[in-house]
Amino acid sequence: SPEQAYLLLGAVPIEGRLSGVVDIPNSCSTVYIPTSIFDFDVRPSAAGPHQIDPGIGAPRAANS
Repeated sequence: SPEQAYLLLGAVPIEGRLSGVVDIPNSCSTVYIPTSIFDFDVRPSAAGPHQIDPGIGAPRAANS
């Protein structure tokens, strides 16, 4: 979910780069996340994506 991605990027030692700045307007930014922080292999494979039970997920504020 967007909330889980936000929490992950705020808590993990990530490295961000602006990769293709010279190719304006097709510039690109990349984020490197260490795969060792996950409980399972997150790398792409021929078997396809790996489904997990996300549990309760990230907390959200109640809609008012």
